[in-house]
Amino acid sequence: MKNRLKELRKLHHKSQAEIARELGVSRQAVNGFESGKFDPSLEMAFKLASLFSVAIENVFIYEAESPMQPQIKRFKKYFGRERFAQKAINVIKFAGNEASRSKAPQVELEHLLVGLLADPTTTSARLLRANGAKQDVPTDDHSFEFQGEPKLSSQCKSVLELSLETVQLKDQKSIGTEHLLWGVIQLAKIDSSPTQLIQQYGIDLESLENQVVAKI
Repeated sequence: MKNRLKELRKLHHKSQAEIARELGVSRQAVNGFESGKFDPSLEMAFKLASLFSVAIENVFIYEAESPMQPQIKRFKKYFGRERFAQKAINVIKFAGNEASRSKAPQVELEHLLVGLLADPTTTSARLLRANGAKQDVPTDDHSFEFQGEPKLSSQCKSVLELSLETVQLKDQKSIGTEHLLWGVIQLAKIDSSPTQLIQQYGIDLESLENQVVAKI
């Protein structure tokens, strides 16, 4: 894939080593990205765009055969120039893997909710557990890595869209786990199935909503 990384790096007066340190990768990796020897992951592509404060399409010149193009289009359909916080990305990674593990054809709301609980350090997990969720979610070294391309159910797409609306209305920079949780709560107001799912976890929905409001 062709890119403008070298041009942007020079405009910002940075060396490959400096870029590597900021990204947490080797200088050789940065050189490989610049030369087009290998393509960065989707996550790394967004990090590079953020580092140079430009939209991702202003960094990478997509070619018809580029495997990254459909992935970026899918993300941008929902998020435009907004971006996920890292822990929110991990929620979706985990949900995708959970769907694959259970051999579900797509990521359902139940998988997303498990993803919101999976990392106990996230705002979403702390709020869910503070309001009644007791389930332990087993994880391993690969739980937060993409295993293929997750297909989202209509309910999950609605959650992402509601999360984005909240971030835009509040003029916030990133979509965090609290925004994803807020999307689930808002969906529960117009669809009974999320409410039933939340109640199965023993969660006090009204109390949860009040606490999420305070966080966002």
